[in-house]
Amino acid sequence: MLQIYQKTINEPINFSGIGLHSGKISKITILPGEANQGIIFKWTDLSKNNLVSANYKNVSSAKLCTTLENQHGVKISTVEHVLAAIYITGIDNAIIEIDNEEVPIMDGSAKDFLSVLEKTKTKTLNKKIKYLKILDKVELVDGTRKISIEPKDTFEVDFQLD
Repeated sequence: MLQIYQKTINEPINFSGIGLHSGKISKITILPGEANQGIIFKWTDLSKNNLVSANYKNVSSAKLCTTLENQHGVKISTVEHVLAAIYITGIDNAIIEIDNEEVPIMDGSAKDFLSVLEKTKTKTLNKKIKYLKILDKVELVDGTRKISIEPKDTFEVDFQLD
């Protein structure tokens, strides 16, 4: 069943570990967010221009990891595992404070983040979630590669990789 209202966490959650690519110890704190805010990374060691929204428009690289970058050139990398755990637990709004440029790798997956987030109490916010509804078929073709999405009554994925 689809969730109707946005959610955030009730209290801060802390993680610490090493960055896979930078080798630096990294600490993150996930804080409750406001309705319609989304997920925002806040680099705490920078005094200005330190907010980076977790938005596909801010992906500056996907080579070896996902890197998000704001309009001022501030980058946060290896965000995919923490963001996956946040998505899986239905959290729509949060601030992720981080003390350097890379999210800790933890066990190499979303498992460590997910196990803590699943035990964390959440708060329902007073704004509804906006869902995307596919009304017409959309197709992108690039030579022999093709991807498409079309309306269906059920969720169905057909995938082939050569």
